[in-house]
Amino acid sequence: MTVWSSPMNNRDYARVLQEIAQLMEISGENRFKVRAFENATRTVETLSEDLDQIIDRGDLQGLKGIGASIANDLRQIRERGTCDIHQMLLERLDPGLLDMLKVQGLGPKRIKLVYNELGVSNLNALKEAAEAGRLRELKGLGAKTEEKVLAEIARLAQGADRAPLPQARRVAESLRDQLDALPQSIRVAIAGSLRRGRETIGDIDLLVATDEPGPIHQAFVALPEVKETLASGDTKTSVRLHNGIQVDLRTVKNEVFGSALHYFTGSKEHHIELRTRAKRQGLRVSEYGVFKENEDTPIASRTEEELYEALGLSFIAPELREGRGEISAAEKSDLPTLVEPEQIRGDVHMHTTETDGRHSIEEMADAAKALGYDYIVITDHSQAVRVANGMTPERFGDHIARIREADGRIQGIRILAGIEVDILKDGSLDMDHDLLAEADWVVGSVHSHFNLDPDTMTERLLTGMRTGLLSCLGHPTGRILGGRNGYRYDFDAVVEACVELGVALELNGSSGRLDLNAELAEKAHRKGAMLVLGSDAHSTTGLKDLRFAVQQARRAWLGPDAILNTLTVDELLKATRPALR
Repeated sequence: MTVWSSPMNNRDYARVLQEIAQLMEISGENRFKVRAFENATRTVETLSEDLDQIIDRGDLQGLKGIGASIANDLRQIRERGTCDIHQMLLERLDPGLLDMLKVQGLGPKRIKLVYNELGVSNLNALKEAAEAGRLRELKGLGAKTEEKVLAEIARLAQGADRAPLPQARRVAESLRDQLDALPQSIRVAIAGSLRRGRETIGDIDLLVATDEPGPIHQAFVALPEVKETLASGDTKTSVRLHNGIQVDLRTVKNEVFGSALHYFTGSKEHHIELRTRAKRQGLRVSEYGVFKENEDTPIASRTEEELYEALGLSFIAPELREGRGEISAAEKSDLPTLVEPEQIRGDVHMHTTETDGRHSIEEMADAAKALGYDYIVITDHSQAVRVANGMTPERFGDHIARIREADGRIQGIRILAGIEVDILKDGSLDMDHDLLAEADWVVGSVHSHFNLDPDTMTERLLTGMRTGLLSCLGHPTGRILGGRNGYRYDFDAVVEACVELGVALELNGSSGRLDLNAELAEKAHRKGAMLVLGSDAHSTTGLKDLRFAVQQARRAWLGPDAILNTLTVDELLKATRPALR
């Protein structure tokens, strides 16, 4: 059998299924068929196993929401990267409609209206229609919708060539591992802004140490992920992947791997400062090492540590190399000791089958235990999030009891009872207060009414916190990477209230959020706020997304003392909600 990609990624399958559902809705297909593909998308997105393995075993129809027809579609996607129904919809409609679906605030129903009434089927035509005032003529739209659409199109244009960090990281790791398996590879590393942990990535940089670069470059352009070769040479090859991301591969001798890794990690600002410092010392720095002026033999090149030492500096972690004072701090040996992944003792934000998660309390606990955690907090949704099957007070009370029972039964890890409660439009909390007081940990989040004016949104958050029932604010800006800007409020006022009321701010590692970002996390820390990391996992696989929160904490110059998850479970619970102690 000819396979489209090896290995096929679960997200690739889910993307095609989601596109089918959306195109079906635009074309006016039966709602039950649309829902079937939506359910299949959620199933595939949250699998803890590669779908390819399930296909190989012939177990597709054992998955929830996967019947014989969709199972056949998935097998076609594996073979061709698409399937008959996907191709038929794209031929009947217009592929440009998929780009329109990226515009927040439209959705398939409104796009169907715009498509049918105005014949608009791509972003350029949508922009022209909005600028001409034609959208406001349609029922259910209006002038405000036009303004939002134009703002969204502008935002998409700004970030069109950038991929969210988690997405790019997974792609880069797959490419890295395939190159590392080649017999000619000595060492392989991910470099560039991806290594520094930037929230979005323009392209992926890979570095290979080898004595035989030719076979490395030949194998690279032949990888199944590669759509086209942009440039190829003896030491550098650039390609574009099927997902649109550009990847630059560089090969070097092993003896200069450290200096090359430093050079290609960046940033530009960091390098400018470093070269200026080197010049004052009678030295020069390049991808081949640190040299004395007018000499060709490097005094440091094998490792990054040697390079910094030759310049009289402490080692600077990749996440800090942004030209924001790190070189001055390294000169004074005043760099922070950054938090490390192994220092995280637990995860305080995750969902189970009680609401929109894919795995049970027990399964999440077992997976967390395998990751080495001492504790987890189960934080399923409250009832306001209807699309996630949010819990009523009665269900939450029963859920607390089941969590307590599992905690007493499962050995080797503490399982705490929590909830992600909605902070409603008026600032009230979407759950009975007695039950929230009974819970061990309460994540307060905003999932609706994102467009309130800044003063109203600020008061909404403050009102929720003043109940004394919140342990932390979940994904505190509400932004979605590549999808939605955060809601607006007085961040300083909210942080000050967090300090006063004993409410932590979350660094949410979920692949679509990274919220707080590093800049706001650093600002909150300087103001004395507590910070906590959460994966927001909806499956056992999602627990691993906590690593992205750790990296953002490192970019914020945060050490273990700044992160509540480095505490024991008893210390964690004592750190927040002082009004209940």
